[in-house]
Amino acid sequence: MKRRDFLKNASLASLSLPFVSNGFSMQAISKELFEYSKNAEDRVLVLIRMNGGNDGLNMVFPIDQYANLMVQRPNILIPQNQLLNLTSDVALHPKMTGMQDMFNNGKLSIIQNVGYPEANRSHFRSMDIWTTGALDINQTSGWLGRYFDSTYPNFPADYPNVNFPDPFAISMGSEVSSTCQGLMGNFSHAVNDPFNTSNLLLTSVTNDGTYYGSHIEYISTLINQTNEYGTAISSSANAGNSLSNLYDPLNPLAVQLKYIAQMISGGLKTKVYIVNIGGFDTHDSQVDQNSLADGSHALLLEMISDAVAAFQTDLQLLGLEDRVAGMTFSEFGRTIVSNGSNGTDHGTAAPMFIFGNKVDSSILGNNPAIPTNITWEDNLESEFDFRQVYASLINQWMGGSSNTAKDVLFKDFDELQIVSKEYVDTDGDGVADINDNCPDTPQGSVVDLNGCVLFSLPANNYAVKTVSASCIGSNNGIISVSAEDTSHTYQVNVSGVENAYSLSSDNEHSIVLEDLEVGLYTVNISIPAQEGYLQSFEAKVTEPDPLQGKAQIDYFSKSAQLQLKGSQVYYIEVNGVMMAAHSNLFTVPLKAGKNTIRVTTPLDCQGVYEEVLFMSEKLRYFPNPVYSELNITIPGTDSEIAIEVFSDSGANLYRGTHSIGASRTIQLPMSRFKPGLYIVTGTGKTVNESFKVIKL
Repeated sequence: MKRRDFLKNASLASLSLPFVSNGFSMQAISKELFEYSKNAEDRVLVLIRMNGGNDGLNMVFPIDQYANLMVQRPNILIPQNQLLNLTSDVALHPKMTGMQDMFNNGKLSIIQNVGYPEANRSHFRSMDIWTTGALDINQTSGWLGRYFDSTYPNFPADYPNVNFPDPFAISMGSEVSSTCQGLMGNFSHAVNDPFNTSNLLLTSVTNDGTYYGSHIEYISTLINQTNEYGTAISSSANAGNSLSNLYDPLNPLAVQLKYIAQMISGGLKTKVYIVNIGGFDTHDSQVDQNSLADGSHALLLEMISDAVAAFQTDLQLLGLEDRVAGMTFSEFGRTIVSNGSNGTDHGTAAPMFIFGNKVDSSILGNNPAIPTNITWEDNLESEFDFRQVYASLINQWMGGSSNTAKDVLFKDFDELQIVSKEYVDTDGDGVADINDNCPDTPQGSVVDLNGCVLFSLPANNYAVKTVSASCIGSNNGIISVSAEDTSHTYQVNVSGVENAYSLSSDNEHSIVLEDLEVGLYTVNISIPAQEGYLQSFEAKVTEPDPLQGKAQIDYFSKSAQLQLKGSQVYYIEVNGVMMAAHSNLFTVPLKAGKNTIRVTTPLDCQGVYEEVLFMSEKLRYFPNPVYSELNITIPGTDSEIAIEVFSDSGANLYRGTHSIGASRTIQLPMSRFKPGLYIVTGTGKTVNESFKVIKL
């Protein structure tokens, strides 16, 4: 296999500063424009693939052709009075109440008779045609893969990255979708359960320059990509939410769509999701002969209808329904004539569903014509080419252009009105076509509400710098403003500053504002020659904080930890000894007795932190409880100590000064006190301690 072919087909699946207005006219730009301008990037497309060949005539019923259908399908046609009417001429299968409600609420569009010329009735070949978007048998890339290739041509090299950290597409299940197969890799990431994505093991690999070395290097790239994408997926799923209680946990399609809602709400920027549901190859027992509205096909249609309706409700509750659109498709329809096994065989054209809050809710096309005299070989004529649907989605929903669609689909196809006109933005400038007075705006242009280009300059054209005040209350802050593009004369207005200033050749397009008070300033820069242009910055002038301090004594180590705030350098004086600290936490030694601490900074205006700490010698006393004499031993060098005795209620019962002899032990007569609890306090030059004694 050639390396190019290997790369084309290889893919791995997951195991399970200042405020700036960017040059916009502050008068012209509204909240709605800001919201809409990001929609093209944030829009999501969900594809539901109905594998097996869906019987469109048992899903969307042409009521005006019902009599002829009865002739061709006597053994499977559902009674007309059981159908769900959408219009006087079109009805849905009775199990599709969810989609009926969506249609009535303007969130569902039906495209009749979708197919392609000279339809192929092979499952595999027909699905290849739908996924590649091409009739050429040699085409191996998918239509969405080519769309992504046109936008991200270097993929998979250097992905994910800071700008694109998430997978471009996700295939729900264990296999990536060929719809997203690009030139050098598949843009989709396979996910069974977004809450359970496991990393693939990878050992260190190097490209030794051989044929196999380049392949191994490429596989290593895909493994790393898979692991990073898996992490992003699980993180978004855990951060996301689901608010609808309509999901049936026994409906596998509903479960997959619920996962998708959670990933989107969790912030995942994936643009395309693909889900599959099989079982549509209904050659026999398509309906229940005891109840034609039931059976295998009815169950599948019910699952799709309920799942999509629950998903749409969830998106609405999550505030996401404007961002998401979906499409159903199958490889072909089925025969007009039913067979003797109460089923239908491989056919050609069939209807498609487009759903979402921004779709143009309607029925596109005519009801299929059902002749009375036909054979098994006769099939429905295609009214629309499926590639018209793809082109419409590319241009109207995904932010592409007619040239993009042509490159992806290899020719021009007439568009269908799939997205409501009020949301279609052909040139991608953030203004819908119906409001765009300036079509074909160059990509990336800044426009007004009419879609016309606004004058703009990059934010880095300006340098806005501040110098804080030198000290508390000094009010000598500085703001400097300069412009890189010297071809304009700018006007600078600073809030709180009386005068306006000009940036021109006279001052080398630079100004300095001095003696400013502490506070938040707004710097507005305009160009008088460009009406409506405004760029705004925030500049903050600060001042040093007041010096703050707190001390915590550690009696065991005879030290104190100082917690300081306000400076990067502190001058600390402890008992007359000076030292410097370059940290907000600093430990100082303490002597027994009184300790005086004084802290300053290089800035006198920050103030002084002062505190007196007493490091007491530890008294020893015995016996406790005591009958008569209480012995108190005093360490250190004090020659006398003041003793006080208090009752447990706080009454002072005794006060006296005792000389300390060579034994450093004094006797306190407790016999004078009644039995009870007492508090004894000893105070000296190096002692300041209280303890409790029980008198028996």
